Amino acid sequence: MAAPELVQTDPEGIEGIRMTWNNWPRTKVEASKCVIPIAASIQPIRPHVDLHVLPYIPLRCKSCSSVLNPFCRVDFTALLWICPFCFQRNHFPQHYNSISQTNLPAELYPNFSSIEYTIPNFPQNPQNYNPVPVIPTTPIYLFVIDTCVIEEELDFAKSALKRAIGMLPDNAMVGFISYGTQVQLHELGFLEMSKVYVFRGSKELSKDQVLEQLGLSSAGGRRAGTGVQKPGGQLSPTAGAVNTGINRFLLPASECEYTLNSLLDELGTDQWPVAPGNRALRCTGVALSVAAGLLGASTVGTGARIIALIGGPCTEGPGAVKPSTFVLLYVFLLY
Repeated sequence: MAAPELVQTDPEGIEGIRMTWNNWPRTKVEASKCVIPIAASIQPIRPHVDLHVLPYIPLRCKSCSSVLNPFCRVDFTALLWICPFCFQRNHFPQHYNSISQTNLPAELYPNFSSIEYTIPNFPQNPQNYNPVPVIPTTPIYLFVIDTCVIEEELDFAKSALKRAIGMLPDNAMVGFISYGTQVQLHELGFLEMSKVYVFRGSKELSKDQVLEQLGLSSAGGRRAGTGVQKPGGQLSPTAGAVNTGINRFLLPASECEYTLNSLLDELGTDQWPVAPGNRALRCTGVALSVAAGLLGASTVGTGARIIALIGGPCTEGPGAVKPSTFVLLYVFLLY
């Protein structure tokens, strides 16, 4: 049982994060006993009434660009801090010379794990101003829809997906994956007829295997996006790819809206037979692996989002839960 001071009325806490488990396993044996996988649901735009605002620029790691935070290890004698993500040793700038164990900057206070910075227009010391460079890119939206649901639920999902596609910018790149017992990656660039790549739902796939089967790997003689500059200052996620490359699966919303609407109209529920008393075989893990692998062929640094419409727990392939945990996981998802 948790200590009284750790009990919170708000499940998301101060940081807007909800974990599947309140205690992190300390060993591999404890982790293997966790029936529900360890995961976190994060609200990056959660309102914070007590958010501390700092009137200067953040101090970033020179290797991975992460920001100084309370989880960093600090050597006050040598004025060094070690990044907890890449373990890079970083020197504090001169205006941090007065810090000590009794004189900490706000970034290192445990109760200030979430803070906000007010970046001045003209920093007093430009040498210490190290923001992450912002590169304008074309956003990518990859829709993944679960068909192991009843027909009414699938109709609602298809209707919502059509509205979402209609609200996207015309230059946004869009892809579409449907799955049930197997995964279907739809080729939007083949207009003559409906063309689908099918992946077995019980077999775990790596990114390289997905790209190889789609003909997008370097071994297959086709190049993934390399970020060639387009007129107007934007980066094309299909730049550097030939016509049979990633642009077979990712097309601008203005070019594939009609094709996607036609695919959704024809999409039906999963027809794979289900044994009496069992749940439908739903390969969510493989579907997300295929989606992540496809996005791995796009331009490095391009903003991308996987929108997954999932109707229940994964019951086939990687990430599948045990039959005895179905009721527990279903209650957790509703909660």
